[in-house]
Amino acid sequence: MSAYDSLYAATAPRASTPAFDGGRRPIDIPFWACVFATLAFSQFYVMLVMGPGNGGAEPSSSAANPMSAALRLVFFPVYLAVFAVICMRPWRFAKTLARSWLLVALLTVAVCSIVWSLQPGVTQRRLVAIIFTTLAGVLLAERFEWPKTLEVVATCYAVVVAMSFIFGVLMPSYGVMSQDFVGAWRGVYGQKNQLGAAMSLATPTFLACALANPVRRKLWLGFAAAAFALLLLSTSKTALLSCMAGLCFVPIIALCRHNAALGTLAVFAAVSFVTLLGAVLVLAPELVFKLIGRDATLTGRTVIWEAVQRQIDLKPWTGYGYGAVWDDQSGRGPVAWISKEQGFTIFSAHNTVLGLWIELGYFGVAAWLALLGGSWLKGLIRLSTAPAFFFMPFLTVFTLHSLSEADALLQNDLGWVIFSMTATKLAMPWRPERQASDPQA
Repeated sequence: MSAYDSLYAATAPRASTPAFDGGRRPIDIPFWACVFATLAFSQFYVMLVMGPGNGGAEPSSSAANPMSAALRLVFFPVYLAVFAVICMRPWRFAKTLARSWLLVALLTVAVCSIVWSLQPGVTQRRLVAIIFTTLAGVLLAERFEWPKTLEVVATCYAVVVAMSFIFGVLMPSYGVMSQDFVGAWRGVYGQKNQLGAAMSLATPTFLACALANPVRRKLWLGFAAAAFALLLLSTSKTALLSCMAGLCFVPIIALCRHNAALGTLAVFAAVSFVTLLGAVLVLAPELVFKLIGRDATLTGRTVIWEAVQRQIDLKPWTGYGYGAVWDDQSGRGPVAWISKEQGFTIFSAHNTVLGLWIELGYFGVAAWLALLGGSWLKGLIRLSTAPAFFFMPFLTVFTLHSLSEADALLQNDLGWVIFSMTATKLAMPWRPERQASDPQA
């Protein structure tokens, strides 16, 4: 049995999951509470409530979408469940949170933005949501060791995968796009790119869970194949490239764990390849765009970025307040001018740095880059550890996706929960795999 398998045996449920163990063992309340929370944050149920829609970008706030007020009620029991589990070990949780001080710093900037927010009421409401969303991720990091944490996330993604196939096969009016990108699958989400992004994260999660969990390895490998199939059915090129880039770390990590010298050579080769790719992108961008089937504007994103930057230049230090930009109905805020330039309503900056900059200013961008860079640095330092099979592919996919979408500090979002968990785990002291962990962890 490997060191990772030994660690898993000390921390994960037995072959019979406690909830279905015929009453012989008590239900693992923290585990299932966290599964419940991650399922809620996945929002796999939203389309059932709101209807299939047209597959385009839609607002998420009550100012522009009356249904969101009802959907917000779903999250109050989730916040209560997260708070209840935190209260089981409050001092240990506080100590863990303090270790992830860069994550706390980013949240602090968001909280301070209520002072200069365009919509203080909206910012205040969304601050409650993003704080509990982030705390859910920190809770996953504090409560469980890596193998069991992966099972929480994988269980959530398994439900999303199963429901996406049900939608696509039995309810195609919901699961398959019928207007833009006709025939592309969107599963339980409103748009094909959302399904692609979710499956690009789910695929390496299932693979890492299979490696960490020998008892249910075949189950998680099956879900990994199903998630990758959904990724292909979504026809999202960005998500597919991000996923493949993340999976490239798997053989590198395996080499690092098998032989340090071979691992070093693999890392050097990977860095050289990325450098070469970057040079080609700078010197011959049209060639890269042709290979990935994109135009030079990245489907209009670069034009949006220029419009967003012009609004940022008006308030570069503070921005316009957390969560207060994209649903502003006053007609005088930055979204009105950006949308006027584009000729249609814009709901996102389509870039994480720009999205944070327009809301939180220089301080928000600095806090985010420090948090992301710090997570990458700690991840590379631990490249030869077993959990690297998860956190390196995840960081790769998340970082690449953040180039074309605003992914940081998204309230009630599963991706941000997982990022908060990963950043917190990497901020915690590393315990060698050979050491047995707390059976209750």
